[in-house]
Order: sequence, then structure tokens, then C-alpha cells
Amino acid sequence: MRLFVVTLLSLIFTLSTHAANDSSDWELEAEEEDIKLKIYTREISGSNLKAFKGEMIVSARLSTLASLLLDSNAAPDWMHQCEKFEIIEQLSPQNAVIYFINGAPWPVSDRDAVISTVMSQNPETLDLRIDVKALVDRLPEDEDYVRIPRMIGFWSFSPMHGGQVKVVYQVHAEPGGSLPAWLANSVVVDTPYHTLSNMRDMLVLDKYKQAELSFVKNVQ
Repeated sequence: MRLFVVTLLSLIFTLSTHAANDSSDWELEAEEEDIKLKIYTREISGSNLKAFKGEMIVSARLSTLASLLLDSNAAPDWMHQCEKFEIIEQLSPQNAVIYFINGAPWPVSDRDAVISTVMSQNPETLDLRIDVKALVDRLPEDEDYVRIPRMIGFWSFSPMHGGQVKVVYQVHAEPGGSLPAWLANSVVVDTPYHTLSNMRDMLVLDKYKQAELSFVKNVQ
């Protein structure tokens, strides 16, 4: 069984707008200068699990990044320890309801969740954002898993000079049940670190590099 991961892909505890955007209290946990990757965490009042934020600079088109995020079948290939990522309702090309499963090492129970994902693009800056949040009571709970009751997060892709894009992956969740301290501390670093590292490898695939989406405008 594999480590429980708080995804996006990401998986939702309701944060205020100020808390979600304030960067003054983030603590740097890991950094890989050669791939321009940084991982931060911060304490959330009333929660035993920290929020995480991963940042990375990549050379990619916005449609390439968006098409990867929209490819639900590929999610287990790059989202850290994701075992299942299934669209159960496609509300629009940019809006879906997703069921996902993540594992945990014995004797910790595997987790599952139902989340909504909404993609939007700023028409002026061309910043692309995918917001995710847990949906309560969207599906009956499965006795084989512990349902993640609250999670909120987002992906953002911000164009920079020279064809580069700043990628931000930020999530906070209440995992349901209990987690050992060692697992709670590792998941908030391992999840964004490996997810973003794997994402970089996926972006070179032709099916994403050549993707065109009518609702995503690329930088000219």
C-alpha cells in the first residue's frame, strides 16, 4: 500500500481569502535549484495537518500544462501515489467532479475523496488557475476507505518572460481519521515534491506539447 497523498489533482478545508494568498508565514522545507523547485509548508489554526505549497519554473505552453491537468487517465502516472482519479461528472470542458483514491501504509487506512475542479484564465495576464475543493456527501462513503472530509487548493500557471511559466500547487486538507505524526509530516513535503518533479517529466510528451485547447489562450 502506498503513502496517502493530499492531491490535486489537487484534493478540502475552507481557508479565508487572506489565509489562502498570504505568503508571509510559509516555511521552506525542500529545494532543488537545478529544476527550480521549492516546497513550503505552514501551520493552519485548528488543524493537525499543515498546508503545503510547491513552486516550480518550467518552459512550457499554457495549453500543455492545462491538457496534462485535464487528462484524468494519466493522473496516477505523475500525481504522487495517486491510485485512482476518475471523472464522475463532466460539467463543462473546464469543470468536472472527480473521485480519487490514495493509499497509506499498513495499518493506516487508505483515503478517498470527491472533489470539484474548475479551470479559469485571466483574459489580461493569461494566468491559468484550477481550483479544487472537496464535495461533502457527493457519493456514499466506501467502507474500504476513509473519506477526506475537507480539502481546498489550487494549481496556478503564470506566464513569465522567455516562454517560462511559474507553476504553483497549493493544498490544505483534513485527512479524516488519524495519521501518525511521521506520516503527517512527510506527506505535506513528499506530495508536492514528487508531483511537481513528475509533472516536469510528463510535459515533454508530444500529446501534451502539441495540445490545443479552445478555452486556453497561449502567450504569443
